[in-house]
Amino acid sequence: MKHLKLRKLLLSAVMLPVILLSSGCSTSMSNVDIEPPTSGILHYLQQSSMANVSDNAYQVQVAAIDGTDRLLDGSNALSLRVLDPSGQPVSKFTEDMTKLMHLIIVNRDLSIFQHLHPEYRGDGSFETTADFPAGGEYLLIEEFVPDDQPITVTKQWVSVTGKESAEKRLQPGQGMVQTLGGITASVSIMPDLGSLRAGQMVMIEYHLADAKTGEPLQLEPYLGTAGHSVILNEEADQYVHVHAVTEMSNGSNVMFHTAFPAAGKYRIWGQFQYNGEVLTLPFDVEVQP
Repeated sequence: MKHLKLRKLLLSAVMLPVILLSSGCSTSMSNVDIEPPTSGILHYLQQSSMANVSDNAYQVQVAAIDGTDRLLDGSNALSLRVLDPSGQPVSKFTEDMTKLMHLIIVNRDLSIFQHLHPEYRGDGSFETTADFPAGGEYLLIEEFVPDDQPITVTKQWVSVTGKESAEKRLQPGQGMVQTLGGITASVSIMPDLGSLRAGQMVMIEYHLADAKTGEPLQLEPYLGTAGHSVILNEEADQYVHVHAVTEMSNGSNVMFHTAFPAAGKYRIWGQFQYNGEVLTLPFDVEVQP
């Protein structure tokens, strides 16, 4: 009963600004943006979504550990060195969602996705192994918390030598129900797919079940929460990383709250853990102005 009451309260908080936007009234949303709430439901919801966070003048130098000056398709051992605004290596990092660094890698058409956690080696340097299935351009997005500063996000495109795969276009509306490794995942969105608009609050709910029996799964915590969702637009210049809303997620159901920063086509990757394995489930949407 408590869960249902909280669900109704959260959805009411989300739908109010949606109604105001669709009716042409923007005063309330502007006031929230200018003077964001510091407590209550709206404050809680806004804190669960991270959109286009600044690099705070930090930078990350990416290089192949073997000393070569180029990356090749296949497995690559990478070094990532974090420099502060003065160009000095960062010596102190704080864990964010159980890790010191989150590394997101996508290719130009967003058909390839990796979420890695490089190991810290000291003197501002991290190491990891990344797999580039084909040649072409890849975007590396690094999230970390340096020097007791706010969470920082840096981005850079790198070129990978090798045969490039055929470009794939985003297909909004597809992938809302999909089966992967004997698990069926269904996605529901409020407001619905045809009503998504830039800047409005959106609730995304995943339900995961056994593909044969239909029985709900008992998901495990993943990086300190019920699930993570990474969102990029088609041009890969609008980035959102969302953590599950804990009070609205249980067992096989995981709820995310977010807002799309601008109009356009987006790919959304939901990530969950079951039986020790991480499931990555992508689907596409189109957002109107």
